[in-house]
Amino acid sequence: MFTRRALLGGALASALVASARVPSPGPRRRFVFVINRGGWDPLTALAPMFGRAQIVMPGATEAASAHGLEYVASTLRPSVTRFFEGHGQRVALLHGLSVRSVAHEVCERTMMTGAATGDAADHATRLADIARPLPHLLLAGPSFPGAHVARVARAGETGQLQQLVDGSLRLRSDRATSGLSTPASRVVNDFVRRRARAARDARPGPVRAALVEALGRAEQLEDLRWDVDYTSDGTLTGQLEVSLEVLARGLAHCVTVSPLVSWDTHTDSDNQQSQLFESLFAGLDSFATRLNTTLGPSGAPLSEEVVVVVLSEMARTPQLNADLGRDHWPWTSALLWGPGVAGGRVLGAYDEGYRGVGVDAAGKLDPSRVGTSPLELAATLMTLADLDPGELGVAPISALLS
Repeated sequence: MFTRRALLGGALASALVASARVPSPGPRRRFVFVINRGGWDPLTALAPMFGRAQIVMPGATEAASAHGLEYVASTLRPSVTRFFEGHGQRVALLHGLSVRSVAHEVCERTMMTGAATGDAADHATRLADIARPLPHLLLAGPSFPGAHVARVARAGETGQLQQLVDGSLRLRSDRATSGLSTPASRVVNDFVRRRARAARDARPGPVRAALVEALGRAEQLEDLRWDVDYTSDGTLTGQLEVSLEVLARGLAHCVTVSPLVSWDTHTDSDNQQSQLFESLFAGLDSFATRLNTTLGPSGAPLSEEVVVVVLSEMARTPQLNADLGRDHWPWTSALLWGPGVAGGRVLGAYDEGYRGVGVDAAGKLDPSRVGTSPLELAATLMTLADLDPGELGVAPISALLS
């Protein structure tokens, strides 16, 4: 029989040993990824493309600007305006990201890893610092861990991570179980500790160090089992509340959240997208404010150490279909803010037909490039995380960096 601490420690030790490169602990920037699945429509809130013959803009909208950012405003979406007016000085928009497909699965993998095929890890897993007890906490949404699966801690749709940490997972057994008595629990815990020490002492240096560190992190999780709850109600607000908690306590390096709604609006698109963007930006506005007022382990506000990346795997067509919907479109936009991000800046563009126009590393538009690759975004995020993006074979977009 294994104790909860031993089980957690074993999982964390695997994470340490399985990783080819172990980033050293330090004041590296941390990340929250907000993934909007199904394909959002930048024309509704992010890309003011008025006056183009080939582009039908949503009704009751107008171009607006705040802190150097141009966006799409509407009285139906006050949260969009509130967000850009309140936080736009720290926000960067990247337009014309090319996923080169209109299939959800392919686009999702491309946007999140930089490649349509292969076993490349997604951005959050690639950046995750395994010195944290929960390197990449996945609260909801897709995950492509590649060779670094041990870095990902899945909260689980029914709170499995919480149940593992607090010990209630045993109650989910197909057969009735009961806890050990206090004397028996002490005997088992003592036995496991002695076996763990023996295993530690019998291993070579790196493996021994990994086990020692992993057991220490397991203790951190167990000690906080009654203070931190890794479950949420599934809403964006609920997931972001959990993110704040684990980031404030230094438990996670990267967190991925995803609203449990679909942006795949093939019918009545403008109305549906309007409501989705209003809900999204209400959550982002609140989250940005909470990052400013929530202190991290260093005593500084989380806004000084957490980068937020908001994206979707594709966009919607510039024309409406027969059902007043918008179909899949292979160029899209992303939104970023946080330390190291050059705020108040729009990079990339769309042409008259709503096709992407790429940028060079310095942020200059390059009409010969049909969009910007998500791999360049990956290189930029690695640079923000103080990691070398050289392995990706592309340069970061330095104009996105402050």
